[in-house]
Amino acid sequence: MKLSTRARYGLRLIFNIGIATDKISLPTLIKQTDLSEKYAEQLLGMLRKAGIVESVRGAGGGYYLSRPSSEITIKEILVALDDSFEITDCVSGKCQDNYCPNKIIFKRLYDGIDGLLSSTTLEDMINDYRCV
Repeated sequence: MKLSTRARYGLRLIFNIGIATDKISLPTLIKQTDLSEKYAEQLLGMLRKAGIVESVRGAGGGYYLSRPSSEITIKEILVALDDSFEITDCVSGKCQDNYCPNKIIFKRLYDGIDGLLSSTTLEDMINDYRCV
């Protein structure tokens, strides 16, 4: 399984917002993640549209989580960033082969990944990083 570039960088952005003690400015996020301003704005726009982050304009403005990190799942973040995690057509029901031997194992794999992402919060991710 390979995460999209949007997913990888979006998770880095939301992680940095999550560990900030106050609003975090776009220039600071760009410096921390090494992303271009345009790409960071695009990803932040997707996260804002999904209700995961909010922003305040002007002096002293910046980005912040719309709710506690313990209430934001990694799956929610990845879905907001348009990463669907459909492993193969077998999992999505688009498989043309009625007797595909891969259906069951790929469905189990997908369900395991989906369960992990649904039960892991941004707070868990932050706490895991603090243990490193």
